[in-house]
Amino acid sequence: MSKQVIYVGIDVGSQELVAALEGRRPRSFKHSQTGIREMVAWAGRIASGAIMQFCLEATGVYGYSVACRLFREHGCPVSVINPAQIAAYARAQLRRTKTDFVDAQVILSFAASQKPPLWKPESNVLRQLYLLVTEADRIRQEQTQWSNREHTRKYQDDLPQVIKQSRKAVQRTLKRQLEKIEKATTNICKQNDDIKQQVELLCSIPGIADHSAVRILAYAKSALWNLDRRALTAHAGLAPAHKQSGTSINGKSRIAKQGDRRLRTALFMPAVVAAHHNPILKIFYQRLLEKGKPKMLAIVAVMKKLLMMIRAMLKNNLPFNPNYALDS
Repeated sequence: MSKQVIYVGIDVGSQELVAALEGRRPRSFKHSQTGIREMVAWAGRIASGAIMQFCLEATGVYGYSVACRLFREHGCPVSVINPAQIAAYARAQLRRTKTDFVDAQVILSFAASQKPPLWKPESNVLRQLYLLVTEADRIRQEQTQWSNREHTRKYQDDLPQVIKQSRKAVQRTLKRQLEKIEKATTNICKQNDDIKQQVELLCSIPGIADHSAVRILAYAKSALWNLDRRALTAHAGLAPAHKQSGTSINGKSRIAKQGDRRLRTALFMPAVVAAHHNPILKIFYQRLLEKGKPKMLAIVAVMKKLLMMIRAMLKNNLPFNPNYALDS
């Protein structure tokens, strides 16, 4: 006979954790290793031997830290929930008040009614790759910003010399730091056999090179082989969003974009190249254009097909095969 599952809803803040259990007043704990240990002990006393499943929103580094400690240090089942789901659930309940205590109760109610799937952290090497790639992209954004400032400098004849020197020093520093990050990223890809093999598989696809392969792996993480086709499409924000009701509303269908924008960005340029140089995707792209589809719509369709191709290759551990026909 399976044990009863007791859900614990947690509202995560930078300094405080608020935990809610059914039939009990929510209680706050300090967001620290000691506070998490006290929260688990408090919930354990109330659960009385039942299985405790902790549920919290995906709130970036704060939520990830709590989820990892609950999973790794205390061996607790954890569910990490999309904040959009919690917000929609709260609206459905006509909640008029928003506080940390109310949010914890909403998360608890959602978990008890929806029974969200269990979560587990990524492997350490995949986590390190993700952190390095996100930091590199952040530095590139800053380089673009400073480059734009440099463009405006030539129109400022009265700009003090110290500002000119300061800007050049910042740009040199950003360049050096980006080189260090990229070197560390390359080392991870060479030293870890799994990552190395996955990068090689992706690079066998016409349209994908080392840089794009690493970014796709970093941003998609284990979703590439753990999620089914529809879930992965939604995860990348490539699922269609239809707007139609009766006879009066018949809007254009667009991609939902309710997914990881960075993964979608990482797929865009490889899809553009693949639409012209990949023997499978080129035919697919041309067929869409012949049907009168706009070029951008056709590129988005190629992005989706490319993502499914990557998923199939990683799951089956097979390189690109130009003779393989994708379902249209």
